[in-house]
Amino acid sequence: MKSGSIRGRRRRFRRGPRPLQHPVFRRVLGVSVFGHLVRFVDFTVTAWLIVQQTDNSTAVGLLVFFRIIPFLVFGPFLGDLLDRFPRSNVFRSTQLGLSILAVGFAISVFAGLATPTVIYLYTFLVGSMMMAEIPSRRAYISSIIGPAALGSALALEMVSLNLAWFVGSNFGGGIVRFVDPEYAYFAIGLTYSANFISLRNLPAMFQARTAEPRTNPITAISEGFRFASSNPAIFACLLVVGVNNFFGYAFESMAPAFASNVYGAGPTEFGFLMSAQGFGALGTAFYISLRGRRIRNPGLLLLAAAMIQAIGSIGFSYTTTVSAGFAAIAALGLISTVFGITHTLLILTLTPMNMRGRVMGFQVLMMGFYPLGSLALGIVGDAIGLGQAVRVFALIGLALFAIIWVRYPALRKLPG
Repeated sequence: MKSGSIRGRRRRFRRGPRPLQHPVFRRVLGVSVFGHLVRFVDFTVTAWLIVQQTDNSTAVGLLVFFRIIPFLVFGPFLGDLLDRFPRSNVFRSTQLGLSILAVGFAISVFAGLATPTVIYLYTFLVGSMMMAEIPSRRAYISSIIGPAALGSALALEMVSLNLAWFVGSNFGGGIVRFVDPEYAYFAIGLTYSANFISLRNLPAMFQARTAEPRTNPITAISEGFRFASSNPAIFACLLVVGVNNFFGYAFESMAPAFASNVYGAGPTEFGFLMSAQGFGALGTAFYISLRGRRIRNPGLLLLAAAMIQAIGSIGFSYTTTVSAGFAAIAALGLISTVFGITHTLLILTLTPMNMRGRVMGFQVLMMGFYPLGSLALGIVGDAIGLGQAVRVFALIGLALFAIIWVRYPALRKLPG
C-alpha cells in the first residue's frame, strides 16, 4: 500500500503540473518570468538610489507608497476594465507601457535628473502599470485553466515571481556596485518590449460584457461591491487582504531601511537581503504547483498564514545582522506565498466569471493598503525606532485577524 502511494506520487511529479500542458499558459508564464525578473532588478536599483539620496525610513516608505498607491486609487476602476475589455489586451498593453517608462527613466538618470521627486514619479507610473498587469494576467490565466488546476497554475506563477525575486534582487545588487544604473533601465525597457512582442495574437478566451448594456464605471463598481459584500466569505477574504497589506508586510517594505540603518549593509549585501523573500517563497510555491490538488480549508489557511506572518514579523524586528535578517525574511516569504496564492485562489473560485474582474478590482484595492501601511510604518519608525514600530504594527494586525476569525465563520469554514 505504501509503495503504491509512493509510486503514485512519483508518477504525478514526473508528469509535472497540468497547466504546463497548455501552450498559451506556457507563453504567459514565460513572459511572467522575464517581467518579474526585470521588475525586481528595477526595484532594487531604484531603492538603492533613494536610500543613497535620502538615508531615512520615511523616504523608503514613500518609495513603496508610490509604487503601490495606484492599487488603492485605481483598483475598482480596473475591475470594470477587466470585465469590459479582453484581459489579454490589457495584459499585453502593460508591457509596452513599462518599456516606455523604463527607457524614459534611463534617460533621466543618464542626464542627472533623477532627483527624489523624479524617482517617486517614475515609481508611481510603474506601479500604475503593475496595478493593471497583475490582475489582468491572473484573470486571464483563470480563463484558460480549469478550476481543478487553477491552484497549480497560480503556484507556478508564484514560482516565477519568487525565482525572479531571488535572482533579480541579487542581480540588482551587483548592478548598483559595478554598472551605472541607466544601463540597467535601458535593459529593463528592452525586456518589456520583447514581452510585448511575444504576447501578440493571444486568444481573448472570454469577454463577459460584450452582450450586456454598457454601464458607467461607477455603476459597475457598485455592482461589484454589492456582490462581494453579499458573500460573507469573499468579504472576509478582502478584509484579511486589506489588514495584512497594511500591517503585515513590514519585513518587506522596511527591508531597505533595515539594510542601510540597522545592518550597515553595502550594495552586495543589500541585494542579497532583498532576495530573501523570493528565496524563502520559492520552495513553497513550487511544491504547491507540483502537488496538483485543491487546497483544503483555504479560508482557515488564509487566516492562519496571516497570523503566522504577523508573529514572524515580530521576530524579524529583533534582527541586527544581514544573515539574521535574510533568514527571517526568507521564512516570512514562505508564509506570505501561502497567503498570496490562497487569497487569489479564493477570489477566483468563489466569483462567477462575469463578475470576476470587478471583484478582483476590490482585491487590488485591498492590496493598495500596502503603501499606506509602509508610509505609516516609516513615519512611526522614525519616531520610535524601526524595530519597535514593526512590533506595534504586527500586534495590531494580530488583533484585527482575531476579530475577523470570530466575526466571519463563513471564511474559516470554507471546504477545500
